Parts: sequence; C-alpha cells; structure tokens
Amino acid sequence: MIDVLFVCTGNTCRSPMAMAIFNAMCVERGLPYRAESAGVQAMEGTPASDGAFDAMKERGLSLARHVAQPFTPMAAREARLVVAMSAAHAQVIRQRYPQARVLVFDPPIRDPFGGSIQQYRATADELQQRMEWVLAELQKLDGM
Repeated sequence: MIDVLFVCTGNTCRSPMAMAIFNAMCVERGLPYRAESAGVQAMEGTPASDGAFDAMKERGLSLARHVAQPFTPMAAREARLVVAMSAAHAQVIRQRYPQARVLVFDPPIRDPFGGSIQQYRATADELQQRMEWVLAELQKLDGM
C-alpha cells in the first residue's frame, strides 16, 4: 500500500519532487509513511526533468532512479491519499477512479517544466511548505 500518491501532468517535475521531499521528511522524522508519484499524461519511462533533478540534488535528494509512471486506477486504489497538483488534475483523477480519496493543492502548484532552475527551486520551496498539510491529512486518517 502507498500512503500518498502525488499526481501532476507528465510525472517529470512536480510530482516526483513532491514524492522526494515527502519521503525525505518522513525518514528524517522516523515516520512510517511512503509516497509515490504519477502523471495524468505521463509517458512511461521518461526520466525526471533536468530542472527537477538539479533542484532536488541541491537539497541532497535524488531523482536519478525516477521514471515517469502514468496515473492508473490501480495506483489510486493502492494509495490512501491521492494529492493532485491542481484542480484540473483532481478532475481527471476523479473521472478515472471516482473512489479515490483526492486532495488538491490550493492554490495549485505551478508547473516549472521548461523553466529556469530558479523556477524549479521556487516550486520545490512551495512543495516543501505544503508537506505539513499533506502529513496532517494523512495523520487524520490514522486518528492522530
């Protein structure tokens, strides 16, 4: 079972960065949670974008082994929470798997794809700031 499935468009920028940040936070705190990531339009096997790779490397995190995975109903079924980067992603998720427990970042996380390293850093910072909310939502499921 996956605790959190982060979902964006291509699964090469936002959702893999969110996954890396969340997993690192849980390891640092000794929490048992684990995240994965997927994209609603992902081309399976595509590596993380250079910007995402570099932004995570600057934080001591690695996306070297990341390969894009498409969002599937099976992935949603295995996840306790599905966290969408925008309302548009959440809509696609709910259409494909209405039973998913979907949360949406509000305001949405901007897509840095094709942007400068500064844009990727800003996206990583924004994701980092929102991980406490994701963790709190997950802990609500555990009655904590």
